[in-house]
Amino acid sequence: MKRLFTPVVVLLTLAFIITGCSSASPTTTSPVTSSAPTTTAATTTTTTTAPLTSATKPASTTPAASVPATSAAPASSKYGGTLNIIESAAPGAPLGAEWEGNLGTYNTQQWALERLMKEKKDGTMQAEMVESWEVTASGATPNILLHLRKGVKFSDGSDWNAQALTWNLNIYKVTNMFGSTTSYWKSWDIVDDYTVRLNFTTYLNTLTRAWENYFFVSPTAYTKNGIDWMRTHMVGTAPFSQTDFSRDVSTTLVKNQAYWQQGKPYLDKVVILYVADQLTREALMKSGGGDMLTATPQQASHFPASDYKVISRPSGAFMLAPDSANKDSPWANVKVRMAADYAIDKVGMAGALGFGYMTPAYQLSTSATLAYDPALESQYRKYDVAKAKQLMADAGYPNGFRTTMYVQPAVVTLDMAVAVQANLSKIGITVDIQQPEPASFQGIYTQPLKTNSLLIVAFNEWSNFNTSLNVFFPRTGMGFYMPSLLKPGGADAWDALATKSLTAPAPDPVILKQVADAFFNDCTVIPLTYGSFIFITSNKVNDSGLAQYGTSNAWDYANVWLSK
Repeated sequence: MKRLFTPVVVLLTLAFIITGCSSASPTTTSPVTSSAPTTTAATTTTTTTAPLTSATKPASTTPAASVPATSAAPASSKYGGTLNIIESAAPGAPLGAEWEGNLGTYNTQQWALERLMKEKKDGTMQAEMVESWEVTASGATPNILLHLRKGVKFSDGSDWNAQALTWNLNIYKVTNMFGSTTSYWKSWDIVDDYTVRLNFTTYLNTLTRAWENYFFVSPTAYTKNGIDWMRTHMVGTAPFSQTDFSRDVSTTLVKNQAYWQQGKPYLDKVVILYVADQLTREALMKSGGGDMLTATPQQASHFPASDYKVISRPSGAFMLAPDSANKDSPWANVKVRMAADYAIDKVGMAGALGFGYMTPAYQLSTSATLAYDPALESQYRKYDVAKAKQLMADAGYPNGFRTTMYVQPAVVTLDMAVAVQANLSKIGITVDIQQPEPASFQGIYTQPLKTNSLLIVAFNEWSNFNTSLNVFFPRTGMGFYMPSLLKPGGADAWDALATKSLTAPAPDPVILKQVADAFFNDCTVIPLTYGSFIFITSNKVNDSGLAQYGTSNAWDYANVWLSK
């Protein structure tokens, strides 16, 4: 039955694309607002176009990184063709209204929407919708002065300018999306049509990198079409313009003829296929129906390097995040968390599931970050069932307990969840596994968990490790993810340590190792394995940029091209 099912689904999927399925019904996310947001009271607008005086000249200047060069192939050979991308999960949140949530949307949004800056793998920022920027980190009024790129238009023909930028800033601020950053946006000043000063309440060493998070959309499109339309339509300044979106099936985009990088993009069209079933994804890729597949380690082993390009780079840890903030939950007891840590055979898990792309994880960060503390290595809680059972008894749970584990869809495999389940059963913890659809998981990931449950999710590492901390483990009142997770030492202790790390002039390895120690000593989360980001592409895909940016799944969308 399985052999018959796979080709049938492939044919159905291809039929959907060939016939050009158009917009499906909107997502069910509740509206934030039904009209264009107004400017907050904190916003101030000036009409002066005079240059900054010496008194207000920024203390530090960050020139824009150059647009990356492409390969030396003749330009004529780069133009044309359709890039077919196979993704395991459809967007779990609105596409053109990111302020309503951003789970699983990046892979689709990056082709139609742009940011002010894009983070490169080494942590430097590459200009997109700005030409340059200047940061004032010290003094009473820390700020960033943004010089917007001129002559840029949204795909609906409206202008990208200071008014469009501040409209977007305002809606992110009002809706508190990425509140761990927007909380520090004090006000903004329009200096002229292409210059905006964003004022911060406090300087953080993550604030410049945070522009990676914000895709900007056309205010005109919002005003004209409304929030329901924006949820399924992306109107941005990127190299491609959306033409179709069929929910859970595909997104189609075509070349933006008015793109600001002259002569780009090279591709004519991009089609993103959402295929939930692993066997179907593989069959579609091998049949030539896809040019890129985001792969699991096991899948990567099925694609010979002689026939495909295999692109990979190390990633952060897969981890268990318990509901430790729920005082009535067994997971609130640190001895229970430590017992679970001892009970999991991480070496065996990495060997069985990693296919050479995983290594055991005993502390949160990998050795590639400033937060990794070698001094912890002698204290690692390595696989020891007897020690785990003793800790369970000491915690008052000699017979174990039952818990629910929610698995992050399209990121964490059920094989890993089952391995955790089998390991924990040895110390009496009975795990009920649930893997919701992406849209449902958004609510689970961002809302308090029911008592006695935990998540199994991937932890993303960025070049500035403070960004990772600010996203996943923010200070009190600024969080978005995992609100049921008790931070190391409790809220007050964590807030003080996180503030110390975030407000340092630059990421401080001494402070970051203190963070690593706090997470380890409190067993705040239970690291499982360090993974890898793996992409399989056909040999005709060139200059993809995959694995070269701060965000693991970012493409060099303006420069990618297909060999004829």
